[in-house]
Amino acid sequence: MKKLISIIAAAAVAAALFTGCTGDAGTVSSQAASDTESVASGETLAGDGTKSPDGYEKTFDGFVQYMTDNEFVSGDGVELTAAAIGANVGKRFTVSSGVSKHTVELYEYTDQTSEAAVKTINNARADGSFHLFESTETMTKNTLAVVTDDGRFLMLYTDASESDGVAEQKQAAADAVKAFK
Repeated sequence: MKKLISIIAAAAVAAALFTGCTGDAGTVSSQAASDTESVASGETLAGDGTKSPDGYEKTFDGFVQYMTDNEFVSGDGVELTAAAIGANVGKRFTVSSGVSKHTVELYEYTDQTSEAAVKTINNARADGSFHLFESTETMTKNTLAVVTDDGRFLMLYTDASESDGVAEQKQAAADAVKAFK
């Protein structure tokens, strides 16, 4: 019985995380629509991380602007309820890189002491993965988790495509995150 309850709880949390952990359904609907429209209109991004992180504020807005200027994300994104992974704030962006359609989630950790924050940051540092429960590991195998050296900012880059260029695009985004100091 305990195992069944654990599985149900893990599935509920995973469902909340993978549906964007959103707080306000009205905001999510309009933001999701605008994200989808930017992808559907043919806008493609080919982020290469050529913009230096120097000059960007070391705030969540500065981090998002840096990733936008480097063409890894675009638009306003969808605000996420980030508390489930111990973050203070988060946004999800759905974009096309010309290679495939993917999702990039950006988070800020101003308090890195909660159990969820410690686990998420440690997973990202240890093996570039993201999982809260053992049962979600297979669900997140296509998600790259990268955290800045100071542990303040996290990127989750999800792309299930096996198209040429996907690994390179993920790596370029990861390198940009690591450079944000």
